[in-house]
Amino acid sequence: MKLLHILHTEAAAGWGGQEIRVLQETRLLLERGHRVSLVCQAHSPLEERARSISSSRFHLIPISMKSALSLGAFLALYRYVSKGNLDVIHTHSSVDSWLGGVIGKLLGVPVIRTRHVSLPVNDFFPNHLLYSYIPQRILTSGNMISDTIKQVRCVDSNKVISISAGVDLRKFDSGISGEKIRKELKVNSNQILIGKIGVIRGWKGHNYFLEAIPLILKKIPHAKFVIVGDGPGFKEIKSKVKLARIENKVDLLGHREDVPEIMAALDVQVLASFAGEGTPQVIPQAFAMKTPVVATNIASIPDLLGQGERGVLIEPENALSLAEGVLKITKNSEVASHLVESANSFCLKELTVDKMMDTTIAIYEEVISSFKK
Repeated sequence: MKLLHILHTEAAAGWGGQEIRVLQETRLLLERGHRVSLVCQAHSPLEERARSISSSRFHLIPISMKSALSLGAFLALYRYVSKGNLDVIHTHSSVDSWLGGVIGKLLGVPVIRTRHVSLPVNDFFPNHLLYSYIPQRILTSGNMISDTIKQVRCVDSNKVISISAGVDLRKFDSGISGEKIRKELKVNSNQILIGKIGVIRGWKGHNYFLEAIPLILKKIPHAKFVIVGDGPGFKEIKSKVKLARIENKVDLLGHREDVPEIMAALDVQVLASFAGEGTPQVIPQAFAMKTPVVATNIASIPDLLGQGERGVLIEPENALSLAEGVLKITKNSEVASHLVESANSFCLKELTVDKMMDTTIAIYEEVISSFKK
């Protein structure tokens, strides 16, 4: 197998599932012996975390990419690509897809675009070129996103491929104990702990999670709740917890790195998003940890949950449905056991990082081969 040199580009300034996957794929490519360059937004969380990579086969290039029309960003990236001896440019957000895509076309380097989110795509000119003319392949993180992309003007549906987020089983191991976390949160062995993990922003559904808490407490008075993650909505959610007078029932932990231990501590993990999701990484992670999942039936989530065989599906923007989904698991241990075993089996077969990277690298090789002909 030929070792490749892949350039990942990511202009996003935040830290969430998309940026985590870019960094994860970077590390996994390096583990397999490939060279990786990463052009990221200067002073971003992605830059900060990427600086911990010490491999001699890794090159980090922070660039201020505020706009697709930024001449400084274009010239900086152009200079690097012209000297980089790259096999593939793999872009991830709109701004870097314009910059990297146009430069790839000018310099004869094949471009692959990943669409991570299920938000609508504007297919007016020239935006549709990001999916039709520029990339050799469009990767998505779920079938529903693929279906959306295939509707964009001039897109060849044969070039759109879905690759779900994979979970690293070395990190997310169902044998990990959650006792340390439960002690930290002062949750005893008889209490139910219900959690929500992820970036706190509007469409992630934290408001509906909070609205469901009093409904759940009516049936399980001693239940406790935990919200893990940071983001633009953190202060608002913290304020709403206080206004609802449920501070004694809800812990807000902010950003944490010990996610496997937190998942191990949970009796139920909730995903309440009502837009934007592709393959939420917390779902495969929960599958690996054998933590029961309650999630909204949007985007590719129903497929991921096997239409209810691997987790409980609920209606989006519906606190009552969320509460009923949680109670379905907490009130019936046999249901919970069936769901986690089915989910874990599926995860081990279909949702590993090895499968994710095997498929991704095969696409790189296919694109490189066809591009040279």
